Amino acid sequence: MSAHIDLARLLGGALLPSPAWRRHWQAALSRQQVPLDELAEQLGCDPALTGKIIGLANAGVPPGERLHAAVNAAMLAAIGLPALRQAFAAPALPAPTCARFDAQRFWSHSLAMACAARVAGHALQLAPADTLYSCGLLANCGQLALATLHPQEYGELLGQYGDAARTRLLCAESQRFGHHQLALSAILMRDWGMPDILCDAVRCHAAPPGFGRAGRMTDLAWLLKLASGFADLILLNGAGPRGPALAAARVLGLDGEHMETLLRHSNAEWSEWNDILEPHAHPAPCRARTRVRPAAALVFSEFI
Repeated sequence: MSAHIDLARLLGGALLPSPAWRRHWQAALSRQQVPLDELAEQLGCDPALTGKIIGLANAGVPPGERLHAAVNAAMLAAIGLPALRQAFAAPALPAPTCARFDAQRFWSHSLAMACAARVAGHALQLAPADTLYSCGLLANCGQLALATLHPQEYGELLGQYGDAARTRLLCAESQRFGHHQLALSAILMRDWGMPDILCDAVRCHAAPPGFGRAGRMTDLAWLLKLASGFADLILLNGAGPRGPALAAARVLGLDGEHMETLLRHSNAEWSEWNDILEPHAHPAPCRARTRVRPAAALVFSEFI
């Protein structure tokens, strides 16, 4: 049975649901003024809102000028509070009711991958750290789209293949829906106006080309593969197999010791936000991450 994705419905990201905590702090935001840097960090935990806000900002960029690829205070100021309030006006959609799709794990993994991409990317200097954070956060939003738009059919595929058989699952997604999850992530990111090189890296990061064959895009794809491996380990409290992450690390020129350093700091950054994604958490509306000891900045001192 074929159930191809209706891209016209998907583009813009309006159909993508948000974590349950979004409703709590969004209501609080409507009652008080929040500094834009803190608001940017709150938005940065939600793939759906991150993509929507980046798309809103890029819609106002004149042709030929640099596009936005990360949410920050300057971007929010440029958008303006009236437009932001309108963007927040739409109610947060509930998590998809797709059998075998763990929405809570999806959001936790997305944030862990974002933190890992930022920490490792800062150490390797492949792209601005905040841009890589966005890539890690949005890299798997196509899976959220599949679980939301076709919950029954996608639940059947997950039951048959599961996340463990990633390559087989991607092939099955393409056959059933016309696009696999990473292709849908790239399509969404392009629609939000993100640079092509980032979209291409997201599309192929599950199985990147040979290192160096396609220049910087390939390097970014390997970085995202490393970040994905880190996210898997973070959600297992570091107890999982190191093989996939170590293979990507070696391609990027990192040995096992340096990889463990990056993993440790990625986990530390993710842990600062982890309780926000807990289903029963009630975070303070103006909470911001600790900035005294940024994890990425510590990496270099440990490498010396």
